[in-house]
Amino acid sequence: MNIGTDNDADIMLLPGRAALLPASRTLLVADLHLGKAATFRRFGMPVPEGSAQRDLARLERLVLEHGVRRLLILGDLFHAKGGFTEQVKAEFTAARGRMPGTEVVLVLGNHDRPLGKLSSDLGIDATVPSLDEPPLHFVHEPATGIRPADREQFTIAGHLHPTLSIRSPSGDRLADRCFYAEESVLVLPAFGSFTGGHRVEPREGSRLWIARDDGVADVTRLAKKVSGLFFDINRPGFGNRRRGKES
Repeated sequence: MNIGTDNDADIMLLPGRAALLPASRTLLVADLHLGKAATFRRFGMPVPEGSAQRDLARLERLVLEHGVRRLLILGDLFHAKGGFTEQVKAEFTAARGRMPGTEVVLVLGNHDRPLGKLSSDLGIDATVPSLDEPPLHFVHEPATGIRPADREQFTIAGHLHPTLSIRSPSGDRLADRCFYAEESVLVLPAFGSFTGGHRVEPREGSRLWIARDDGVADVTRLAKKVSGLFFDINRPGFGNRRRGKES
């Protein structure tokens, strides 16, 4: 699977923490966690507003700039019942209304499932637990629902909120969100701005790209072994990540 930032890539990594399937004009994003700030404010935490609105505006720009026919959200569009407010619904519905020529499909994530059946008023055309379009398999948690016989498929997932940390010989450190790939899996960075992150370590055969709003850069050769969570894509239960805190 050709992954990169060039126009001839099968999976094109975009500035803004998204990916594009050029052949079908499908935009891939994961982990927006809309309503997370509202959830925190409900419990008395003084979280400023505006992050969700900026994320939705960035999503709209990506859809427009790349002539997107289908928006595939790989889970955790919304954060929790407590933050699934009328304002959050209205903001998403308004953004959806400004993408009239784009089909919207949600692959349900662990934060979406407790919300139950989503109203058709939101403008989501379909919700699915996972999606198979050989040779691609789309899911929220990377190892969820993949049978051993299907390992030849290439999985694209979210859920992990991958980040990396690179330290220079002088002691300077670059830390940011990233795309993380192994032989048969690509994990997208969290699209939402108000989300936590979990540091990944490079391993043999893996690739990493810094994912920023203004660019994407392959940093595989620069990445250094650092202490932190070591993701093993093929480990049973990999989708159930070990976390220090909920994101």
